[in-house]
Amino acid sequence: MKKLSILIFFVFTTIGYAQKKSNELNKSNPSLVELTLAAGISSATSTFSNNSYAANGSFFELSSTYYFSKIGMGISLGSFSNPTEGNLLEFANEASYPIELNSEKWRTSYYGIGPSYRTNFGDIKATIFGRAGIMSVKPISLEGNFVSEDADAAITIPVYNFSTNETSNLGFYNVGIRLGYKLNPNLGVYITANYMAAFSDAILAQDGTKQFIDINQDGVITAEDILKLGGEVQFQYTEKNIQPQVFNYGFGLSYSFGKRPNTSKESPSRGQTNPYFVSNELEGEMVELKNSGSVVFTNASQKAKKQQQKIIGVLPKNNSVFKNASEIKNFTWQVIGAKITNPQFIIEVTKIGSNQQAQRTYIEKTTSTSLGATRIFKENNLSDGQYRWKVTETTSGNSSDIMFFTFSNCEIDFAISNEEIECLGYEGENRKFKICFDSTYSSTSGDLTFANPGSGLSVFDQSYAALTYTMVSPNPTLLTQIGASSSTVSYCFEVTVSASVTAIGFGLQGDDLDPSPVLCQPGVSANFDELPECICDDCEEMELSFDNFNISLNGASGNQFNFDGDINVNMPIYGIEFQIQSYSYTANPSACTEGVSSVEESGMFLMPGTSINGSTSLQLVNELASGSPSSNDNATKNIKYTSNSALTGAIPVNLTIGLPGPISGLDPSCCEIEYTVCIKVKVFYEESNCKSCVFTHCFTFNNQ
Repeated sequence: MKKLSILIFFVFTTIGYAQKKSNELNKSNPSLVELTLAAGISSATSTFSNNSYAANGSFFELSSTYYFSKIGMGISLGSFSNPTEGNLLEFANEASYPIELNSEKWRTSYYGIGPSYRTNFGDIKATIFGRAGIMSVKPISLEGNFVSEDADAAITIPVYNFSTNETSNLGFYNVGIRLGYKLNPNLGVYITANYMAAFSDAILAQDGTKQFIDINQDGVITAEDILKLGGEVQFQYTEKNIQPQVFNYGFGLSYSFGKRPNTSKESPSRGQTNPYFVSNELEGEMVELKNSGSVVFTNASQKAKKQQQKIIGVLPKNNSVFKNASEIKNFTWQVIGAKITNPQFIIEVTKIGSNQQAQRTYIEKTTSTSLGATRIFKENNLSDGQYRWKVTETTSGNSSDIMFFTFSNCEIDFAISNEEIECLGYEGENRKFKICFDSTYSSTSGDLTFANPGSGLSVFDQSYAALTYTMVSPNPTLLTQIGASSSTVSYCFEVTVSASVTAIGFGLQGDDLDPSPVLCQPGVSANFDELPECICDDCEEMELSFDNFNISLNGASGNQFNFDGDINVNMPIYGIEFQIQSYSYTANPSACTEGVSSVEESGMFLMPGTSINGSTSLQLVNELASGSPSSNDNATKNIKYTSNSALTGAIPVNLTIGLPGPISGLDPSCCEIEYTVCIKVKVFYEESNCKSCVFTHCFTFNNQ
């Protein structure tokens, strides 16, 4: 911030002084074109450095500027690099065990275009410039490894990783100042300072650390703890958004050429008041520069997407097993994405039964991302069984995914892995999903058995309500797994859910391995907090059209209309269903109709006049079901036609629809009624009539 303040001070001081010396530059007859070459120090700002370990490095820049008078348009090409070794070493020195580092530089190249403004301070030439363009940041990978110094053979264990995956192209802006001195009419030297920053923080870095456990409980993580754990500890990653920001200051050389000719005060042709527009060649160059600049300023990379905020549960890991609460030590989570100001977290830990229903819930509040287990449970004597936990940030409403753990005195290694979910499509308004997973089990306490295989697997929604499922291949029933050696069994099941279901969880619960009162029951659970989209590819490809439809009055009563035409579908179908979705009408004058006077006039398909594909053998959902004495079993809102063979080409349709008409006895020509009728068409594209696509079409017409 101090460097930026000094730079802004120099820029405004230069502009202020230039107002008083506005005529000196014009009198000196300056050059048209200036080439500059600069090099120096590239200093990373604290924002850039804190997120990326970037330190002071170097920069190089080549620029060319064409001046119309005191104002010109310039193009700059350059690069800067910032080493990471120094800042990374500070991180390593904070650890209580030796870390061997592998570092590299942030390397950035850029090109930009923008205006320049020049003035004089006696013999000193000052130039204020701005640029905007594209910077390209190469990927980086930083590593930290623990290297044992006491072992007979060198042991290397990775403990830290920071990396980006790909070259990032970002929009940037740059503003700065040059102060120069002419060695001769063409050659000069100058010093320069500028501030350069990307428009966004769209570079996404993975920052990975390993959380080692203090095995010897001496209060610090030492080499002994790391050697005992070996490679069993996995990296825990957080995501960081990086926005390159640097101050570049250094020195350079300038070379100028191309003097302006002396011109009279006569106005040039084409009505211009600026004599420098006489040359067509100059005018062409200006247009070219302007166009290239517009490409830079409208580059889409300046509108990079922000990473969505998310809460990630870290410890205890899903399906961990503990003997008591003291083994858990801490519940830990992380916030990914935008920083939360004054966060307020609520952690919920719930003891659950075999049907996933809550038996007891523990709740605690905190403002940090870690909470001791003793603060939550306030006692160490907890009953054995399975528990679930999640964290909610109350100001944003964001919650972590549900995770599970178990208290048990038995030696059980039970896990769910390779969970996959896919949408199989729609069944009516409901979605059908297929979920597959692997069950891995080993235990010295006994085998994994299911006395009632039908109840060993539970499936539930986001409110833990049970869902009906069907197990399918490769194993349509739960199998016994021998505990003496580790074994893995693959399972799949299908579940159909309504639109209100937003998450699907499932769990395996084996039989109790200990006949004594001590509970020794293996159980694991998993949860899909986000369900995949269900997109029907067949319906996306299907096209339906209403061709040559004609609407006419049916008879003289004025309240029945014939909808005649063809339905065309671009693929074979086996059935078609029509439903009156809605209808509306307005009469002129309004008193010329009494509205709906009978069931037949309430937007109904009427038989026997209706036919589909030339057939009157149709399936009707009769209004007779209401039990009303005015019901008509030849009037329906739904009508369906099915075929044993595929229907292709134009399908003739004749629909007779009853609507409100003029008052009985009134000449229909004296009562103009405007109608809008919307019909939903369901097309069945499988012979079994199980799969369908839905289309809606609205007709607007009148009775004249």
